[in-house]
Amino acid sequence: MRYGPQWRDYRRVFHQHFNQVAVDKYQDIQARESQVFLRRLLETPEDFFDHIRLAFTTTIMEIVYGIPVTNKNDKFVAMSEEAINSLSVAAIPGAFLVDFVPILKHVPAWFPGAGFKRKAEEWSCLKNRFINEPFDFTKVALHEGSMMRASIASTLLQSLPEGNTEAELRARNVTAMAYIGRLLLTTAAIRVLFLAMLTHPGAQKRAQEELDRVVGNSRLPVFSDRDQLPYIDALIKETLRWLPIAPLAGLPHASTEDDVYNGYLIPKGSIIFGNIWSILHDPMVYPEPEKFKPERFLKDGKLNPEVRDPSVAVFGFGRRICPGRHFSDNAMYSLTSSLLSVFDIELPLDERGQPVLVTPQMGSGLLSPPGPFKCTIKPRSRVAEALVRDTQMDEVVIG
Repeated sequence: MRYGPQWRDYRRVFHQHFNQVAVDKYQDIQARESQVFLRRLLETPEDFFDHIRLAFTTTIMEIVYGIPVTNKNDKFVAMSEEAINSLSVAAIPGAFLVDFVPILKHVPAWFPGAGFKRKAEEWSCLKNRFINEPFDFTKVALHEGSMMRASIASTLLQSLPEGNTEAELRARNVTAMAYIGRLLLTTAAIRVLFLAMLTHPGAQKRAQEELDRVVGNSRLPVFSDRDQLPYIDALIKETLRWLPIAPLAGLPHASTEDDVYNGYLIPKGSIIFGNIWSILHDPMVYPEPEKFKPERFLKDGKLNPEVRDPSVAVFGFGRRICPGRHFSDNAMYSLTSSLLSVFDIELPLDERGQPVLVTPQMGSGLLSPPGPFKCTIKPRSRVAEALVRDTQMDEVVIG
């Protein structure tokens, strides 16, 4: 969407629900779903990729639409997966020949070589479903009085002027973007966390030592513990820096006017990608950038404000910076601290019981999270296992 009045309207609504203060009201849902995630992980650790996706899908679907998601086969889960996969391909400039030969957009969909047009029609249908079906669910539930909990969509619906179709369309688009944006980043980042813990057991052990010292083993970490867990914060920052899930700033941008950078003219309308990978692997800023070292963000046992926070690049730039960054940060903290307090993540074993090195295939679409890989996930102790099993859930959730 181009910068202008409509973009500012969307941004204002986003900020209203995802600013640094507003996101605190979602902490109870995030904490609850982190606990559900732990229970699923305990029962079927080999399905941890599915559990990651479902944890964030459930959280965000409830917050944005008030829709309870019961299992990984839920229709909204399947639809969001399909939408994300399509977006990852469609958003890459140059992915289709029509990007280089614009006149091809005029050929019919049945014409040889016009597969891009058929894809575009499929994706347009999927996009419309993704924008409308969850929103319509909320709209009907609100009308029937069956909403279990207030959501962003229900709040927007209640504030809409009657008969204002333009305002409702804006609300539909805002909720869809809020949902998919939060899901994309947090799901991919937690995959990277698992990979980092798998390949850097020293960092995992240090995080667990901090959790044991501050939280103990009789309860799970809570948000009020965070100020006393600087290494956990450093671990999250290093996870975002080490393998940025959008190495080329995700969606492309365009220059709004002619500009000059380091002597190079950038004409108005040029497609621009921010090189997030280069920014976060600059050895002048992050010595030994290829190494996973959470301690680079610490000084005297506290976060070092002199070290550039990766969020300045990971969440975008300037007026386009991700408005949901505070929500994603809370989600990362809740799941990371809970996970490491009760589980060990180790290399998988072969048939002889020997550790197997893991080298996952990285994605090549809009986002580049690690592809599926195996690992050994087990409770740190019997006490930790009992703590997970004793976790109270608000509802029965089938993983």
